[in-house]
Amino acid sequence: MVQKAKFQNEGYTINIMGKNFPVTETIRSYVMEKLSKVERFAPHILEMVVTLETQKLTHTVGMLIKFLHFKIRVQASTEDMYSAIDKAANKLTKLIEKYKTKLQEHKATHLPEIDMRVHVLQPKSIDAEEVNEEIDTETLREEMAQYQFHKIVDRETMPLKTLRQDEAVMKIELSGDHFFVYRGEEDQKLKVIYRREDGNLGVIQLE
Repeated sequence: MVQKAKFQNEGYTINIMGKNFPVTETIRSYVMEKLSKVERFAPHILEMVVTLETQKLTHTVGMLIKFLHFKIRVQASTEDMYSAIDKAANKLTKLIEKYKTKLQEHKATHLPEIDMRVHVLQPKSIDAEEVNEEIDTETLREEMAQYQFHKIVDRETMPLKTLRQDEAVMKIELSGDHFFVYRGEEDQKLKVIYRREDGNLGVIQLE
């Protein structure tokens, strides 16, 4: 379901989609009411995407807002769709409030960037008949894992931005991505910021 919205005379597209969940007019109006609270950033919004999904007794809401130089993604799950919408909207508001000053600085800043080509890999299946039939099941599993190759299934172009480290931290926290590559403003070196298993962030510097 696609809904057009205008805040402060600035129009952009809002996509409200349901997965195993009917998007009624009441639900749509409730989502729109929650999204209207980001009105102060509306002149710089390019698109909003809201996904409402139900799996068994769990209701999950994902919200994605795309701006010119960054994006904000949040997700929340509860046993009730309305409370999941509230929870996701609250997360969104807190992120915006946390980085309000930096977001405003980014609006007036032109970030130098170049296009970076990214290859998406997919595991390549192995014909088990080629593996020695005499080895047991566990050994077969280990052999398949050891010799499993990948193939390229998609190619994407991503912008390589020049950022300060605090800006890189802000972007990965707002976007919810697991990692992204950027060029350090202070030393012009390529770096990868990523989410660690302990919940903290790590930075890899490419020499």
